[in-house]
Amino acid sequence: MEKPVSLKPEHIRDEKVKVLQSVLPIKDEEVVLGQYEGYVDDLTVPDHSNTPTFATVILRIHNERWEGVPFILKAGKALNSRKAEIRVQFKDVPGDIFKCEKQGRNEFVIQLQPSEVMYMKLTVKQPGLEMSTVQSELDLSYKQRYQDVTIPEAY
Repeated sequence: MEKPVSLKPEHIRDEKVKVLQSVLPIKDEEVVLGQYEGYVDDLTVPDHSNTPTFATVILRIHNERWEGVPFILKAGKALNSRKAEIRVQFKDVPGDIFKCEKQGRNEFVIQLQPSEVMYMKLTVKQPGLEMSTVQSELDLSYKQRYQDVTIPEAY
């Protein structure tokens, strides 16, 4: 959202509404629905059920700040891990100066559950004379950093 004119709840709400009104209609080709293997093996599920247990959707916001930036939302049941996070993946820059094997995308992650963590994954030059890169993390784990602070549980 854009900066509200003040911190009054109605001004914050107005800016949130502006962003929500800028969300473009979702295109069919930007939605994936699936069902995890073994779902129909559950005795409470009909044999020919096609109920989705996984979904991915791409949202696009039509405003000056977010034009061209996809927001990819994923949710599912029976996944390998239980987590709630925001993951911002940065575009590769044209003309990579390192010309080395890719180490992964640079990204900023805010994990809300199961533990509160913020970290940044970056491809950096490995110290030394050789021109090689390595993936490195800048990590802020709340429970380690703020040991004497009680963080309330989410409701």
